[in-house]
Amino acid sequence: MTDAEIPELAELYAPRTIGSAIIVEGFGAKLTVERGQLVIHDGFGPHRRTDKLSRIERRVERIIITAVNGQITIDAMRWCRDVGISVLMLDPAGDVIMTSERQWFEGRVHLVQAQGNTEAVRYLMDRKLTGQYEVSHHPRIKDALIRLRDAETLRKIAAIEASAGRCYWNCLRGTPVNFRDEVPDHWKAFQTRSSALQETGKTPRMATTPFNAMLNLAYSIGYAEARLACHAVGLDTELGLMHRPKEDGKSHSMVLDLVEVARPYVDQMILNVVSERVFTRSDFYETIEGRCTVGSPLDREIIERAREAVKEPIAEAAEDVVHTFSKSSDTQIRKRTPLTRRNLKRRNQCRG
Repeated sequence: MTDAEIPELAELYAPRTIGSAIIVEGFGAKLTVERGQLVIHDGFGPHRRTDKLSRIERRVERIIITAVNGQITIDAMRWCRDVGISVLMLDPAGDVIMTSERQWFEGRVHLVQAQGNTEAVRYLMDRKLTGQYEVSHHPRIKDALIRLRDAETLRKIAAIEASAGRCYWNCLRGTPVNFRDEVPDHWKAFQTRSSALQETGKTPRMATTPFNAMLNLAYSIGYAEARLACHAVGLDTELGLMHRPKEDGKSHSMVLDLVEVARPYVDQMILNVVSERVFTRSDFYETIEGRCTVGSPLDREIIERAREAVKEPIAEAAEDVVHTFSKSSDTQIRKRTPLTRRNLKRRNQCRG
């Protein structure tokens, strides 16, 4: 690193707060507690910053850690739990390492969830396909929504989703990604969600293009928010309705079910980002394996816009799924709305 690059580096991680989230990045990050306050320390090289949060500050909901290395004390994690702040940790590639949350447990919800519920699956798929139609306006997706109403089995619902998905991604094929620098040709347009790094070619997790790298980072934020939502409403993250648990235990199947609702919102957000700007070569970098990842400060923008895009649809979907489960329960389950506060809003409207 040259001296000329250091002033630019100082601007990479400002501002720290985006909406209701705090970003912790760089190298040698620390989260500790001093004199009853949470102390957040991070930065790049000689450019360091330190902030403090008091317990009465309620504007922060998430602390998102993207730092390459550092430490978090037990006191800091306990402090965040006590004041209701969730900690979300991402690795350099954007994958979720950890989320912290306070879980609300309801055994009757887990019982219905374990038995499966076709109505809840149809609801999730209806929201996903509706979102995909609003993004692409593909007539076959509209036809899929009509056929979805009469689908009575998971197999039929899955077949409808797969057919609509092929039409959807084909519609987005060729979306240009503009660069002012010289970059590889396959970076300049979206072609497919499949990854050239995977032997099967069926999974997009190992992105090799900037478009897919931005999608994957935004989907990771959606995954983290869905996991937090599951714990807030009492859903078991491992008991998926459509997805099935995997041997590696890294992906929670119920969380993946909820993320499906948010994917079209993420897709539209990334399409907006791509249409609004001309990227530079430094916005992305490749790992030794050829994996493409989002660099800083673009990653902060994607994280901010992804949280804004997925927060509401995931919150609504999580609560609605539990309310659907309550209809199948032998005993009445109180319909809570801890994420959207819809119950409170209705009561206030009635009083008004």
